Amino acid sequence: MIQFILFLRSWSADSRLLLSCSSDSTLKVWDIRTRKLKEDLPGHSDEVYAIDWSPDGEKVASGGKDKVLKLWMG
Repeated sequence: MIQFILFLRSWSADSRLLLSCSSDSTLKVWDIRTRKLKEDLPGHSDEVYAIDWSPDGEKVASGGKDKVLKLWMG
């Protein structure tokens, strides 16, 4: 059973973390070394279609179907 659809992924500048967004309205930060979920970022009210890290790797921007742009601080 499919629970959500993964739309996009983005690597951190040091390639240690992977950011994903999906149809479940959350962003997820994955630790590549441990292959475990490091952080779950809820906050959008609908599907999330766009994500990216800031150049310094301290912030994440996201946008989605809810027409909201969010800035997440690390």
